[in-house]
Formats: sequence, structure tokens, C-alpha cells
Amino acid sequence: MKDSNSGYTLIELLITLSLLSILISLPLVNFPKLHATSQEADIIAKQVQDTLILAQQVAMSTGRATQIRADNSMKELTIRFAPYDDYSVTPYQHPDMTLELLTISPSSIAFLANGHPSRSGTFLLRIGSHRYRFTVYLGKGMITYTKL
Repeated sequence: MKDSNSGYTLIELLITLSLLSILISLPLVNFPKLHATSQEADIIAKQVQDTLILAQQVAMSTGRATQIRADNSMKELTIRFAPYDDYSVTPYQHPDMTLELLTISPSSIAFLANGHPSRSGTFLLRIGSHRYRFTVYLGKGMITYTKL
């Protein structure tokens, strides 16, 4: 009778299985997203609108004028009463997010103590390839945006 060693050892099988499991699990790893999806961009646009309405509500509830400061270099949106009297600082929600001037600078949006904006106009929100035009109307609660 001939003794043949034609099988695989346990170590060879374990190495093969572990390599296969690593190769199979690679597509399941979540890599960081480089571009915002449409749904993420829509949520961020709604959050910017909510921040503007919050600034208006803070002005009415405290009886003090508030302003919005959008800083694209620091990537933050600030509600403030005076230059060094910040109410809240919100970091940008996406690294490709910028606020740009159209007819009103996002950094010059101010609300009077009664909640009315000091002036009206539009500005642009860019999140990657997604663009939104925000419009601030004269009157309380009149801040809208549309996707371009």
C-alpha cells in the first residue's frame, strides 16, 4: 500500500481562508465620501435655512439685533450680537460647502430687534456640484431657497 500525502495541511487552509475573507470584505469597508450626494446636500441646505431662521428668532426673543457671519476660510456660520459677542457657531457640514454673494453677502445678513431683516437679497450655497439660491425677503420668517 502506497502512502500518499496529497492533501493540504491545516495551516495552508487557514491562510487561504483568511486571505479570501480579507479580499471579500474589502468592498464592504466604508471609504470616506468625496462628493456630497443630492440627499446630503438637501439636508445641509435645510440646516442653513434653519440657522437663518434661528438668528431671526434670537433677535425677536432677546430684543437685540443679530447678524450672520459666514466664514468660508474657517468653514463656520456664526450668529452674533456684536463683533465679539457670538450666540452660536456652527461648523460647515461638508468640506466642499461655500456661501457666495449674489445680491447680498451671507456675512451681511442682519436681523433687527423686531425680527425683520435689515435688507433683502439672495446668496448662493454650493455643496460640491450642488447649488442652492437663498432669498431673504423683508418680513418675518421670509427666508426661502431653491435648488438650481
